[in-house]
Formats: sequence, structure tokens, C-alpha cells
Amino acid sequence: MTQTAYPLQTARLLVRMLREDDIDTLTDYRNDPVVNALQDWDLPYPRERVEKLVAAHAGRQDVTPGKGTQLAIDLGGQLIGDIFVGLDEHNGVAEIGFTLAKGHQGKGYGVEAVSAVVDDLVDRVGVHRLVGELSPQNHASARLLERLGMTFEHFAEKSFWWRGAWDDNVHYSMTADGRRDWRARPRGAPGQVRLVELTHENFRDYRRLRTHRSQERFVATVEQSYADALFPEPEQGYPVVPVLRGIECDGEPAGFLMYADAVNEAAPEPYLWRFLIDRQHQGRGIGARALDVLVEDLRAAGHSAVRASWVQGPGGPEPFYVNAGFVLTGEIEDGEVVGRRSS
Repeated sequence: MTQTAYPLQTARLLVRMLREDDIDTLTDYRNDPVVNALQDWDLPYPRERVEKLVAAHAGRQDVTPGKGTQLAIDLGGQLIGDIFVGLDEHNGVAEIGFTLAKGHQGKGYGVEAVSAVVDDLVDRVGVHRLVGELSPQNHASARLLERLGMTFEHFAEKSFWWRGAWDDNVHYSMTADGRRDWRARPRGAPGQVRLVELTHENFRDYRRLRTHRSQERFVATVEQSYADALFPEPEQGYPVVPVLRGIECDGEPAGFLMYADAVNEAAPEPYLWRFLIDRQHQGRGIGARALDVLVEDLRAAGHSAVRASWVQGPGGPEPFYVNAGFVLTGEIEDGEVVGRRSS
């Protein structure tokens, strides 16, 4: 390890060691039901425990091999959260955990602070593997880990003793090279987005595409879509004709869509059956452009609208579809709301 990087400055935040004037704030938010609902500490979280935690960090200036380090997330001199770094004795593996006070959630502070710590661990400390564990119900934390570039590793049933009972546990991980690749991925708007027909020559390239694991609650994998296309369920007794397309971005596979063509009175308008953008390419505007291309193709084929349905919920795709021009029809199909976009 080289000279300490702490305190670590980001665009909006300071990541530093805990200090005595953090005790009251840390005690307050660790006892907040909104904050602690899916965290791993026992309740209540007494002030004396916080005092011992802060005292254990007295004089420390850096993450310490073989020990856990609790770092403060500081916004303008105010403690708004903390980051746990469990660094093994060889500086090789680090476990990451994080907490944000209720009033500071949903503003990007978590990913900003944790990204800076992760990069420091990889670039300065020399960590080669990072891991995170969380409750399967903690979707917000899963999304933060995914934004770091971590991927789902495994689900461990009844493996974590939590507040008097055995609970399930989800493991995410990332190598140092994986973090570097994630940082180097394309970020900007693509030059060209087009829909390509899937053939025996390219279907494997698109089969490898993946959303984030947390998004699999809302969209099936490409492999599952292939299977559903092979054995489509009839619609009101009529056969469904699936049309599969790869989403190509500047010559590279970046997404996948499948729609059911409108061939009879049971389905008078095409139905967007599956739609996903690979995790490496999300946030670049590819999805919206791919939908525009699809609508243009359907208009050229004589269709005046396309329909889609989705599961509503935090982290779900509704904001994307609404921004892309879909209007809720008020219908519910198989537990999903239905939207329609005119072409």
C-alpha cells in the first residue's frame, strides 16, 4: 500500500475516518426503521456501541489489512452515511457495505462515495477481488452494487443469521480487472443503432447479453425469450408469430427485442413481448433509439401502434416506457399494466 488517500474527495462528498462528532448522527440513522430494515446489525443500536466503533478508529488514517474499517460519508461537514470495508490480511479481497441516512437516499451519494472507495482499493491498495452480501429484498443496494460493475455470484438459502432467525443471502462480486473494464466501457451516445435479424450465425452473440440481475424481476433473459419464441402460447386460441431482433450499436450487439406480430383479430396490434439492453450499454440512449427504429419499421409495414406491458414497482421499466411515448391504457394483463405507443 502507498500513502493513504483519506480523506478522499469526490465531486460532492468527502470520504473520511469516523470521528467523535459523528456519534449522535450515526446513532440516529442506525436506529431509523427506514434505514435499518434490511441491514445486518441487531436492534436497537445503542449509542454505546457507536462510541466503541468510533473509539476503535481513533488514530487510524487508512483501511487496515485484517480489520474492518468504517468510513464516513461527509456532505459539507455533515455525516450522511458510512461505508464498511472489510480488507483481508493480504490486501487481496475486500468486502463492501454501505448505509445512507434517509434524507440523503436517492440522490446518487451512495454510488459516488462507494465508487471512489472501490477505485482506491483497486488502484492504490491493490485489491484483486471485491464482494458484497445483502438480503434478496434489498433491491436498492443490489442496484448500487450493479452500478459499480459488480455481478450476481450466488444465492445462499438460509445462510445468514439475522435478528434471531436464518435468512437468505445474495452474493455479488467483481475482480479488479472487471472494475477497470467497467470504467472503460462505452458511456456516450452511439453513432448508429439498428435492428438486425437473428440467424444461426449471430444468435449466440445476442444470447450472451445480460441485464443487471436486479432487472431480471422485470424482463426475461434472452435465452428464455428464445425458448418462448420456439413454443409460443396461443392468444385466445390463435397462434402467436414471434419476431426476434438484435439491437446492434455501432456494429456491436447491445440489446434484444422480440415482438408478437399482429396477424389476426385476437391481436390487432403488434405486441412488444421482450426488450432489454445489455448491462454494459445501459444509460447511453440505445433503448429509446431502438424503439424508434421498431416503430418506424412497424409503420412501414402498415401498423399504426405497438403495445407493451410491464410490472410496476421500484426499479421497474415504467419510467423508460412512458418517456419513450407509451401511454397507459388502463388494462391489466397477467398482472402487468399495458401501454400503447402510436406510430
